[in-house]
Amino acid sequence: MIGQMGAMGDTIGLPATTVADLDAAFEAIRPGLARLCASLVGAAEADDVVQDVYMVARKRIGQLTDPRALEPWLRRIAVNRCYDHHRRAKRLVERLPLLVRGPVTASRDTGLGELVERLPERQRTVIVLHYAYGYALNEIAELLDLTHVNVRTIIARARHRLLAEWQEDVR
Repeated sequence: MIGQMGAMGDTIGLPATTVADLDAAFEAIRPGLARLCASLVGAAEADDVVQDVYMVARKRIGQLTDPRALEPWLRRIAVNRCYDHHRRAKRLVERLPLLVRGPVTASRDTGLGELVERLPERQRTVIVLHYAYGYALNEIAELLDLTHVNVRTIIARARHRLLAEWQEDVR
């Protein structure tokens, strides 16, 4: 056994798996991965998950120590990505009721409410999620599929617009 193991524990005689090897093998394995993902997340989402599997595998190809284990390794990535898909969907379903508007009640801030209603939809959504529902900017970014920087920019522009419109109304 000493002659078969390399210095780093790699098996001698097994070729390293490259991105080109992955590309070639992935095309052959793709239909099986699509069936696996379809059984876990549904046919409508399966192709997206399979594409995500490919991107993750391509990024982490250096972690594969035995090229013969490529297919099981890809299947494990696929199952994990399907679980991630379910977790994201569950979080969204849990948060959706919070986004539904409740009955409108009279308040002393009707002027502010009217100003917020005048905002463009994207700015209004970020303002309401942040100030009315207490979401952090990074949570809003995840919920709306935006970057944190983008959400910060949107909320800053919305604040400036609210201030400008409020000052206009006061005059």
